[in-house]
Amino acid sequence: MQIYKYNGCGNDFILLDYDETIDYSHLAQSLCAPTAYDTDGLIAVKTEPLEMIYYNKDGSRAPMCGNGIRCFANYVSDQQLLEAPQFAVKTLAGMIHVTIHSRKPFYCTVDMGSPDYRPEKVGVAQSTPIIKQTLTIDERKVELTSLFMGTIHTVVFVEDALAELTKETGEKLCHHPLFKEKTNVNFVQSVNEEELIVRTYERGVGWTLACGTGCCAAYVVARDQGYLSGLQATIHLEQGDLLISGDKTITMAGPATYEWHKNLEVEA
Repeated sequence: MQIYKYNGCGNDFILLDYDETIDYSHLAQSLCAPTAYDTDGLIAVKTEPLEMIYYNKDGSRAPMCGNGIRCFANYVSDQQLLEAPQFAVKTLAGMIHVTIHSRKPFYCTVDMGSPDYRPEKVGVAQSTPIIKQTLTIDERKVELTSLFMGTIHTVVFVEDALAELTKETGEKLCHHPLFKEKTNVNFVQSVNEEELIVRTYERGVGWTLACGTGCCAAYVVARDQGYLSGLQATIHLEQGDLLISGDKTITMAGPATYEWHKNLEVEA
């Protein structure tokens, strides 16, 4: 088995060709574990049609991954699976359209679809959307907004996003009983009307260096709540930046980087 490691702004993944005989949930837990390659997730690349099959490191399957799909596109380019710079990718979140602008260094834009605030899309049993709703976590009142943006996301605006890395608020919001399917939690710091800092506690992963769909969710909520002056924002992550833009349809632009590949004997 050939496995490849890629990262998108530090968010790293094992990629490999799809094989219907493999239990990818088990394989993700094995390969992504801290005792193995300690990556955020595993991506199986299926062709005819082109499909991204994504698993978190805990073995749970996720509908989509923003940084993951850029790594997927880089893999497709490196393996010469397609010649055209534009192509569609099947995911559990629907068809995602990718445009490759540069191969070395790799840079692409991705049509990330449309945000959806409906309660049923974020897995909550209430009749109204979660917009500026307050929860109390360890005696701390937290104002949050939740939406579906490729997957389930919750956005919390804070004065210092990096400071949240030392707190348990992200984990406790992720596992809060309000969210039947858990939620990704994005702590967002406004730098100015065109820039945001985002740090994400990812369900099934924990703290991650970057979350592409989380950056899109942060952009949407920041735009809708008046933090941004226009329809574009630069999102600062720990190991790079993403450019997020759009109105009804959201576009993500950013890099992906190949790290290594190995031959591996695995009992899946």
